[in-house]
Amino acid sequence: MRVLDEGLHAAALAVRATAGAVFLGHSADLLSCVAAFGPEARLLLQRGAAPNRDVVKRALGRRAAQCASPARQVLLAPLHDGKRSLGLLQLESPSSPERFSEHDERVLTGMARYIATSLVQTSSLRRQEGLAAHDPLTGLRNVRELNNDLTRAVSAARRGERDMALMFVDVDHLKRVNSKLGHAAGSEALKRTGKALDEAAAGVGDVFRFGGDEFVVVQKNASKESARALADHLRSHVAASTAGPMRSGGELPKITVSIGVATLRGLRHVNGQPPSDLKSRLMTTADRALFRAKDAGRNRVELATSRDDRH
Repeated sequence: MRVLDEGLHAAALAVRATAGAVFLGHSADLLSCVAAFGPEARLLLQRGAAPNRDVVKRALGRRAAQCASPARQVLLAPLHDGKRSLGLLQLESPSSPERFSEHDERVLTGMARYIATSLVQTSSLRRQEGLAAHDPLTGLRNVRELNNDLTRAVSAARRGERDMALMFVDVDHLKRVNSKLGHAAGSEALKRTGKALDEAAAGVGDVFRFGGDEFVVVQKNASKESARALADHLRSHVAASTAGPMRSGGELPKITVSIGVATLRGLRHVNGQPPSDLKSRLMTTADRALFRAKDAGRNRVELATSRDDRH
């Protein structure tokens, strides 16, 4: 929005326009006003659609800016990325006798290209940022996102004087799946496990891919009892929803997980501890509980005890 707003005002200044708007969409029927200034700006933004469909359709079919009427008081410039239409830039001049010139058309054509390029670059950057924040295999948020989110969650819990939970989730016997069925099956097991965890935690917890065969679930408003209940639900849902045929052929067996759970109030001596230290202790404590779950036979949940919270 900032790119479009700044581009609109720069274009208006270049051709001395007193009002204008930016419409985004790939066709005349899909255009929607996303930025505007001038006397009718609020109306345009509320209405959304461009005012004259036939005029707009002709403008979108061009490559250069052109006046929309013989009076030469409305300039329309298509926004495109070289392959398809992105939208339309509309500028208005003062009332008669002021008119846009052919020079103004050429200037606005250049400005429209600049705005379209900026729009494409901004969209690409956002896509890249989105990819950088997510694990490419499962689509879940990654370790970097976990670190940022967990620090904020611990700080918020301390301010609100409430408890929260962190769960380390480990896929049981993933190496067996890899060795018997191949790495493609192992990747499929991780994808299905991530999907099952995300489904089971929806509205209650946030799921992250930690790496390898591990996931982390953060429950931002929890008690020891609710955390245990969520962990049990995660475990059972994974076991119930992961088996089945694979696109590559063959059958994926039932996947199970082991889970270690730690709560903020379950840590010892939390007063005066900075959020970064508490975050590390939560992760370490949950990890130790996870190892106990694996040692006890896997496909089970273990709650951390004070003995797991040791330095």
